[in-house]
Amino acid sequence: MKIVVLSPPFYSHFQPLSALAVALRDAGAVTYLGCSLAFEGEVANRGLRFCEININRNANTGQASSTRQAERERRRLQEFLDATRAGPVATLRAQNRHRLDDMLANPEELIDRIQELNRELEPDLWIVDQLSYGVTLALLAHGLRFVTFCPPHPLSVPPRNMVYSVPPRWPSVFSVASDELIMLQAGALELEREFTARFNILLEPFGRRVENAFRAASAELVVHNYPELTEYRDLGSGGPRAGASAGARRLFCGYCFEPPSGAATGAWGDAGPALGKAAVEGRVPPRRIVVALGTFLAARDDVLITLGESLRALYPEATLAIGAGEHAEALRERIAPRTIIEPFLPQRELLREAELFVHHGGVSSLTEALYYGVPMIVMPFSSDQFNVAADLERHGFGAVLNPNAISEAGVRDAVTLARSSSAVAALGELSRQVRERGPAYAAEAVLRLLHS
Repeated sequence: MKIVVLSPPFYSHFQPLSALAVALRDAGAVTYLGCSLAFEGEVANRGLRFCEININRNANTGQASSTRQAERERRRLQEFLDATRAGPVATLRAQNRHRLDDMLANPEELIDRIQELNRELEPDLWIVDQLSYGVTLALLAHGLRFVTFCPPHPLSVPPRNMVYSVPPRWPSVFSVASDELIMLQAGALELEREFTARFNILLEPFGRRVENAFRAASAELVVHNYPELTEYRDLGSGGPRAGASAGARRLFCGYCFEPPSGAATGAWGDAGPALGKAAVEGRVPPRRIVVALGTFLAARDDVLITLGESLRALYPEATLAIGAGEHAEALRERIAPRTIIEPFLPQRELLREAELFVHHGGVSSLTEALYYGVPMIVMPFSSDQFNVAADLERHGFGAVLNPNAISEAGVRDAVTLARSSSAVAALGELSRQVRERGPAYAAEAVLRLLHS
């Protein structure tokens, strides 16, 4: 069996897709991982076969602000960061303005490249990142068999009663005015119409079309890098809420990364031993706290400084580990002592012994926290992070903060809630589900599909 896994040049997507590719290889499939040349070394380090494909104009090879970008992409990144300071609706509207270019950056080139790779490699199956719409379009155009892998929140393949990029529920820390919501909904509907029309114009020469380009996905299997929560189980059932690929099975793989093996590597330095279950359940103050906002949002150094200073004031004996991107040096001058501040953290190594994790609600950070059972606080800024935070709040396995309204009292209350007995119990239950799954679980389902 020969499988080609395709990833956009974004580290947050490349990591789970490469973990799935490794699991497929370990299960016996001949596995290629396609991405831009900047990731060729990463592919080789994982012992996978590389093929070149350029899915997006912009990129993120680990730290978005320091990755070499075209000037236009740099301006767009700055516009996005400025919008996050204005709140969730402004951010989502700014993202929608960018999406036509982001999601179909070079469709004609991708149609040709997929055809070339198909002739060269003759794969039995393709696996495509859900947000790589140009690749999905190319696979549909050529009638090739593929599986959709969804790194973000499950509602990123929206059901019929939902408009893409409009959260159906908001975390309670955000107050969204009705007129703002109307503007967001109207803009999202217009984007849906424009995007679907453009998608179908490109498909027309191949005699194909889609009802809604945001729902364009595999007709057989959609793998979600997410825990299986009750409200998402019917997404692939073919019922009235289902999307265009109503017959596709939805598989929730829980997590998709390669956990560190063996003993802890000493990422915490001389922070002292972890305090174990008593610390996690809030009976003693947290001693090891990880703060990470992802590769794009680490540029919000104002949030990192305010949060870091609040945590330091509340827990002066704790060791903080903060991922600060290019602002690491500035943060070192503001938050000390007992603070690990680096541009890029060994996050999974730190989480093995952490007692609290504050993050932006990215799915990778969420699933890592669930895997290690670390109490968490989510501060959503953009994209699907509001849906992640709403899930966390609804199911009670953590706390949510508004990143633009941080106060010492608010941080204290969030820490208390995240480490309460009820939150720890809910977290433990979900952690058990997540740990039973993973990339090997997803790979098994993919190979069963090929054998069927």
